[in-house]
Amino acid sequence: MEVANIPANPDWRQPPEEQEGLQRYVQTIRERLMLIVTAVAITTGIAILYVATATKSYDAEADILVTPVSSSDPTLSTLPLIRASADPTRDVATAARLVTNIDVATRVKKALNSDRGAQSLLNAVVAEPVASSNVIAVTAHDTSAIGAQKLADAFANQSVAARTDQLHSQIDQLIPRLQAELQQTGTGVPGQTPLADQIAGLEALRASPDPTMRVQTNAALPSGPSSPRPVLSVVGGIIAGLILGVAAAFAAQILDPRLRREAQLRRNYRLPILGRIPKEGGAHESPLAPRQISSATGEAYRALRATLVGARRRRADEGKVILITGSSPSEGKTTTAVNLATSLALAGHRVILIESDLRRPVLARVLGVRPENGGVVSVLIENTTLAESLIPSTTYGPNLRLLLSDYEGGWIAELFSIPTAERMIQDARRMADYVIVDSAPLNEVVDALPLALQADEVLIVVRLNITRLDKLSQLAELLAENGVRPVGFAVIGTPRPKRSEYHYYAEPDSESQDGQKQRQLIADVRHRIKS
Repeated sequence: MEVANIPANPDWRQPPEEQEGLQRYVQTIRERLMLIVTAVAITTGIAILYVATATKSYDAEADILVTPVSSSDPTLSTLPLIRASADPTRDVATAARLVTNIDVATRVKKALNSDRGAQSLLNAVVAEPVASSNVIAVTAHDTSAIGAQKLADAFANQSVAARTDQLHSQIDQLIPRLQAELQQTGTGVPGQTPLADQIAGLEALRASPDPTMRVQTNAALPSGPSSPRPVLSVVGGIIAGLILGVAAAFAAQILDPRLRREAQLRRNYRLPILGRIPKEGGAHESPLAPRQISSATGEAYRALRATLVGARRRRADEGKVILITGSSPSEGKTTTAVNLATSLALAGHRVILIESDLRRPVLARVLGVRPENGGVVSVLIENTTLAESLIPSTTYGPNLRLLLSDYEGGWIAELFSIPTAERMIQDARRMADYVIVDSAPLNEVVDALPLALQADEVLIVVRLNITRLDKLSQLAELLAENGVRPVGFAVIGTPRPKRSEYHYYAEPDSESQDGQKQRQLIADVRHRIKS
């Protein structure tokens, strides 16, 4: 597996021209599915609780027909009637306002012998024109079906009655005056004078209700409550939960500072993903040695090894220097460095693993060894030579040698800037095929940056759900400012591969008898291939 050699320039920090379209949104919803499900569950639960505890309300409707009279009729011109105008809609709207007023509510209270106040009754009723018709819908709300029915009918009937009483009162005042005027004229036979006809018309009106408003339809008994509506409330809760959940999912995606998926790396950087390391089960606070990882993880490190070996051909007389770094602690840098080095050694390459994280050295504990004739610091201050300080690995044979930290502290990290550090790397090149440098996070501890400038390749290790995007951006800026283009990413914590008919090959454990036999067999095969 080969990776094209990309020229070192800072454009690797520029996002590639990639349009994910709908796939990006679908991926966000899939990643935040639990958040959406939780939001739907909460809103649906609230809706169910509301339906179970809310007071039931019933609606009943009675209809009033409005028939405006002509404004040209002299008999009706002085009476309190609804007169026709050029805008019929306005006439009905005016009549609707005559239904819902405090005088009608007072009459309703008396008619129903209700304990409620007139204003409370008025607040429970709405009178509105029905579309562009001459009908007013009087809708009453009550906690019981019969109560809503009686209230709607009462407001419809009492509004007509109030208008009728007002009309009759006006006629009672008008007829005596007209009769007195008629007696003065000397003739009182209807049909012989207009005045007599007017009196006769008023008497006819006095004997009937208001002709402009009448109850057309009484309210029917409601068959069920108008609120709460169980189905509508639950459906509304589900829809509200989906809307809130999806909105929260995208908000969380935008505000989430951590790396959640590989697509975020592809959108932000023009760098390949060279390795995908499956997530190991259980909690691991310290780096994992090769014997502590699963077969699937070991296979992933061998794939990373093959990628890096083929990424750039090395010169025959010197080794390739690969620096392993990341943006924050606990991302798997040391685990990657150890397993990559051991994998290269098991493949027959001469490997030197250098521990450059002098502030938090852990390689000695992970590999079960300790410096005997000095370590990194002793080599840098020229107390010992590189050859004297290298420790052969008891587990992986002479192909893997270690240069461990022999001091711990921040002040000694400045030693990587002195000329002996460059000489140490050059000596390591001549003594090995591959030099693996386990570095601290460069953006937090810049001590090993001079080693990154000497390395042939810089591999950035990121861990899903752990690596912060802002920290990774700081690391990228630091490397770009110093002219370093990483070779790519190793992503830790990817989903474990599915089972298939193929089985993963486990590296031999040289501490067991079977492992020693297997290693000897591999060595014989490699010797025959070379010869």
